[in-house]
Amino acid sequence: MPRSTGSAAAPALSPWDLERCPATPLAQRYADLQAFVTWLKAQDVLAPTCWYAHGWLVHRLAALQAWRARAYAPGAHPRDAAEWWAVGLASLQRDWEPCLAHEGRHPPPDAPWDDPIPIPEFGAFVQAAARERAEHPPPARRTRPPRRTLP
Repeated sequence: MPRSTGSAAAPALSPWDLERCPATPLAQRYADLQAFVTWLKAQDVLAPTCWYAHGWLVHRLAALQAWRARAYAPGAHPRDAAEWWAVGLASLQRDWEPCLAHEGRHPPPDAPWDDPIPIPEFGAFVQAAARERAEHPPPARRTRPPRRTLP
């Protein structure tokens, strides 16, 4: 008997997958990350003020935020939380250290040799990112084509 080739529901996006996040929830995801960075600072973690302007840093923070949620979820082992601090956060701190010197100023992307200019404030940056995402939606997640059955 042939297998059904009906289309399955699209898989839910992972909280850390901002590449495929549609424009509508993108602003909320950035707001969640801003709250996470604020929480990190309250834990005496020095975070770059321009974190949101670095795509790689936004993606790492989103993954770290999701990891923390699982590490501190009910039933999680204490080792999960210890690993989150020692492996996840510590490596991110090493990697973002050069960004700490930016102090909210970056060279213009089209003229990297020019003097640094202030980056847009968070709200304006997020609005621009959401507008860009609305104009250029992420590609649909590729799924495996349905398996053909032989007669």
